[in-house]
This record gives sequence, structure tokens and C-alpha cells, in this order.
Amino acid sequence: MSPRSPREISVLVPPDLAPLYPDDPSRIGPYLVLGRLGQGSTGTVYAAVDTASATAGDRLVAVKLLRSPELESPDVHPALARRLRHLSRVDSDRVVVPLAFDADANPPWLSMPYLAGQRLSHYVTKRGGIGVGKLIALATALADGLSALHARGVSHGSLRPSEILLESNGPHIMECAIAPRAERLRGSGATWLSPERYRGGAPSPAADVFAWGAVVAFAGTGRLPFGPGEPEEIAERVASGDFGLDGLPQGLRPVVGRALDPDPDRRPSLREVTGSVFAVWRAEGSEEDGSPAGGREEISRVLEREWHAVEPPARVPEVIRLEGRMGDRRPTRTLFLAGSVSVAALLVGGGVWGLSQALGDGAEAGPVADGSSEAPEEEPVEEQDPGTLVVRFDPSEQAEPEPGVRERVWVYTPVTRDDEIPRDQGIPTHEAWAEQWEEAGDPGEAVIRTDAEVKCARFCAAPEHVFLDEEGRGTWDLSGGDFVDYLTWGPVMIVEITFAEDQEGDGPREVVEVVELFSD
Repeated sequence: MSPRSPREISVLVPPDLAPLYPDDPSRIGPYLVLGRLGQGSTGTVYAAVDTASATAGDRLVAVKLLRSPELESPDVHPALARRLRHLSRVDSDRVVVPLAFDADANPPWLSMPYLAGQRLSHYVTKRGGIGVGKLIALATALADGLSALHARGVSHGSLRPSEILLESNGPHIMECAIAPRAERLRGSGATWLSPERYRGGAPSPAADVFAWGAVVAFAGTGRLPFGPGEPEEIAERVASGDFGLDGLPQGLRPVVGRALDPDPDRRPSLREVTGSVFAVWRAEGSEEDGSPAGGREEISRVLEREWHAVEPPARVPEVIRLEGRMGDRRPTRTLFLAGSVSVAALLVGGGVWGLSQALGDGAEAGPVADGSSEAPEEEPVEEQDPGTLVVRFDPSEQAEPEPGVRERVWVYTPVTRDDEIPRDQGIPTHEAWAEQWEEAGDPGEAVIRTDAEVKCARFCAAPEHVFLDEEGRGTWDLSGGDFVDYLTWGPVMIVEITFAEDQEGDGPREVVEVVELFSD
């Protein structure tokens, strides 16, 4: 084997890393950008290479370009720089802190350690309320992380399940760089906003305690503590203290209930929160294993024991060719497979999405794919894939499930649009997005198989985050069973559904694949 070029380095990367968009940067500060990790309301996160690191396992970092309405005026950048400096000094394993940052760049950016895991929102959506051991570990870890933030004068301001990452050594609080203004959180974030924040108040430790209570209640019960509904309805319940904690371990209800008090002066401090949760742990947990009471050491033991099963997929080695001074050129990636080296033909992150894009599904290629220049564009789509429809699922159009019927029948309405899915237009609400589509046929009925492959883009994925490819198609994996659970309470959705070809009988058609369509 020939020696590796000095202009090549090896990096361990996620197996399903999404490719870069054409207008994505190839470098951010000193980092080489490899692919997309996610996009949210405050910017885009990229996987990138720290070329100064000595080992392949430490070279991968997450770099975020900060773009949000809060940063539209250059006057706020000094405050951003101060906040990032304070964040970088936070002493807690429970908070994702900056490794480096540049608040004066256009746009500003920060780098963070790369962490792989599941967002708490997805974990609970898939599994329901978590057990008492994991819940105690989660509650104490979040209180520890928030305490560390407050010790540096930083209030999170928007703590939600989608901003908590679970991995093998416990939860991590993310999205600390920018505290969004209240008006941007009153939609999907109403459940987690304290009354004073909903009214436009600034982030505060007391507001973070309220968010802690709402997150713990959600994690322990699998339900929204103030129930479903429109944001205004939820805000009214929040302001009146009308929450439900049924299903939460009995010992935790007093402290969580106090945290959800509409009056910030009556909420407990985080020190009180930690003490109360540990008292529950000593009463319900440590008696079982004989472990003595303690402080941070006990938190670490609980986290290690309770969350060790949340293991991320193994990363794969890739060789990054630096190619001279790089300039604006993107780094070339070479992937090791089964001990041999295979040069990637396209910059894809592996996984199902990358494979489908490399092979092409033919839907948009139309006449170009088969060499014909005369056939209309619409005809090849219908001929190639007659079992696929773009449809709207609307909760208001669904009938109540029949008692004793195992498989629920879902009503869908075919929809279409005259233009392509727009991009770089901001993240629309689900009502605004649904209104962009026109009905294209009579309603139908279908059964969604529990083993159907589902790719979410926005509404069945983590709130405030978008998982898209270049064509506006979702990339976040769920099962059909997860998707059915989501349809029972989620908003109107626009999805592409594929029906089974091997179905027998005359009943409702069976759906084997669902891809959410969305715009950013």
C-alpha cells in the first residue's frame, strides 16, 4: 500500500451525513466543511474537520453558522460575543459549549464538540414516558446544566425537548448561543414558555426552571403537560397553572408542579430542584441498589447506568484530500469500505438518502432520463410510479377509530402545486405550508403499515429543526408505527405516499413508504 499523501487526513464521520447544498461554504473559520448535520431556527450545523487535531477520532467537530432575526442588527454582535465567551467557560458535561467562535464574522459562527445521539423529543415520541431511573437522571442532569449556565450569567431562554440530546453518558443541553425572542417561540414553543416569557419577558433563571418542569413532565408522562391545542389555548392554561401530571412518578409531582407555577417568585431554585429530585431518588431508587446518597458523583453513576443503552451508530473512516490551498473548492472525501478504499462519486453521507440520490429515482428526470425530448414531463412520472401520490393528511378529516379494529384507516386528499418546492424562503407554519397545495383529486382511504419506511422533514421530526435534501424531501427516519402515533395529534401534513404492490383483497390500500415534503 502506498504511503498516504501529506495532503490527506483520516476522519471518522457519521454514516448518514447529509451532503452540502451548492451554496453551502467549504470552509468556516479554520474548519473544512464535510456535510450537513441539521438546520434550525437559529442557523445551520455542519460536520467539519479540525485539521489541527492529531487523531482521526477527534478531528470531527460540529460548526454552526448563526442566522436568526436576533442577529439582524450589527449592534447585537458585541452582546453575542460576550454570551459566547461566557458559554465557553461553562463547567458542565451537560452543556454543549463552544470550542471556538467568531461573533464578528458574517455570519457569526461557533464550533462545538461533535455528539451523536437522539433528541429527547424523538426519544419520548417513539417510546412514551421514560422510567423513573432515567427520569431522575434526566431531571438532575438538566438542573446541573442549567445551574452551570446560570453561574456564568447565561439563561438558556428556550429549553425544549428538541434541544436536549441524549447519548450514552446522559443528556446534553444544546442551542445555548442565542435566546430567541418570545414572539418567535409562541407557536410550537408555547408549551415550554413561562407566562412572563410568553408576554415578551427576557430570559431568566426562573423561566429556565419553568422550562425544566415542562420538559421533565413531558419526559415522564409522554404527554404535553398543558395539553394539545393552539398556542393561544396552551398559553391560557400556562398562565392559569392548568397542567396535568398524571403518570409522573408521585415523588416528583410536588417539585415539578412548583416549577410550573405561573408566578416566577414561587418557583423553586435549581438547588431546591436538585435536592428534591435526589430525595426522590434516595426513596425510590437507591434503596433498590444500596447506593449511598451523594452529589455530582451520584449523578454521574445514575447517568452512566441509566443511559448507557443510548448508543449512536458507529462512525466510518474517511480520507479527506486537502488539495493544495483549497480556496473555495470543497474537500474530496474518500471512504474506506471493508478494509479497501473506494472513491465516492458524489458527496453523500451514506445511508438510504445518499443511495437514493446517487442512483436517482427518475421522478424529476422525466424525459431526460430516457433520452426522449417530445414526451410531456408529467407522463413519465405517472408511468414510472403509478403507486405514488402526493397527499394531505388533515386531522380534522379523520374519523374516530372503530372499537376493536386493529388497523386504523386514514383519509387522505391528493394535492399538487404548479411550481417546484421553494427554497430559502424561511420556515413556514404548517397552516401556511398546507395552503400552498391545491386539491388534485377525490379523498381516499389507506392503512399505513407499522413497518412502513418514513422520512420526516419537519412536523413529525424535532420541533424547530428541518431535515431536508435538495428537493425538499425529508431525511429523518421514523417507522410507520411512529408516524401513525404522530398523526393522532400532529398538524396537517403534506407527504408523498407509496402503496404496496403485493396487497391482496379489496380493502383500503396499504402504504409502505411516506416522505414528508417541506420548504426552508
